[in-house]
Order: sequence, then structure tokens, then C-alpha cells
Amino acid sequence: MILIIGGMSQGKKEFARQLAGVGAPEFGADLADGWADPPQSALQKPYLASFHGWIRRILEEGGDPDVFVGQVLAAEPRIITMDEVGCGIVPVERTERDYREAVGHAGQKLAGSAGEVYRMVCGIPQKIKG
Repeated sequence: MILIIGGMSQGKKEFARQLAGVGAPEFGADLADGWADPPQSALQKPYLASFHGWIRRILEEGGDPDVFVGQVLAAEPRIITMDEVGCGIVPVERTERDYREAVGHAGQKLAGSAGEVYRMVCGIPQKIKG
């Protein structure tokens, strides 16, 4: 598995498409998005974008993000993209702090299982593992 992390709008999805080596229509058909698609789709598609979106939605529904991450890892996706949300000012709201912590823990588990990890900055990938 390949994990691509970085700030919002840094080119993660485009880089994932390049790594996948597939055309735009094929990539879209095999892509699940954490903000738009149900969590179950993350267990069925090889390319997962905005993984942090599923973490937020699972927390809002009272679910366990750790269980979800384990299920996703067992499904063996090829590429996952996820925003880094732990930088910057610590949120005042408890739910936002919990979300930030859950995304951080998910990222650690995903990175630990990934064969390669990239960090995107201004559209430039930096390989940090593999």
C-alpha cells in the first residue's frame, strides 16, 4: 500500500492517479472518497481519497475509527490519501481535538503498514518511507 499525506489542496489525488498509472475515468471508477462515499466503499475500492473524511464521519456516528482502520488495512487498498490535520492551532472544541487525534492515530497505523509513504507539499512529492 502507498500512503500519501499532506495539507489540503497539495496535489495528493493527482499524484495518486500518477502512481496508479491509470487514466482519469478508470481512476475515478476505482476511487472512493472519504467525504462523499460511505465507509463501506473504502473496503471495496483500491484507491481511497480523503481518508480523514471517513474518520470524521465515523466519530460523528459514534463509531470506532480504530476498527475502521483495521478493516481498511485488511481490505488491502493500493493507495490512500489523507490530509495532515495535526498542525496548527489546537482547537478549542473537544470534538475537534478528538477528530484531530483520531486522524493522527489512523495516519500512524496506515503509515506503519504502508510500503511507501509520500508527503505532498505544493504539488511536490517527498518520499518519506520505502
